[in-house]
Amino acid sequence: MPTQIEQDILKELGIDSLPPERQEEVLTAMTEAVLKRIILRLVETLADEKRTQLEEVGHSGDSAKISQFLADNIPNYEELVREEAVKFKKDMQIMVDGLLA
Repeated sequence: MPTQIEQDILKELGIDSLPPERQEEVLTAMTEAVLKRIILRLVETLADEKRTQLEEVGHSGDSAKISQFLADNIPNYEELVREEAVKFKKDMQIMVDGLLA
């Protein structure tokens, strides 16, 4: 069962009428895609030395440590995350609108 936020996203994109299993697939794919975009954007802002350090932290698999490393080493970390999430949402809306047209 999607959370309220996920339900709101599905409704806003106009795909809330899909079967529940398809909704879950769409949400999973969207989550993976937005996370990849965010990570790519954040890594691009790091100096080579910091990228190497991030790789080392990443090998731990500890998402809290990774998030803390990014927050400590990227001055506008939260703003960049928000920007990428907004861009992704707009891209998804354009794509859905095109599919439903």
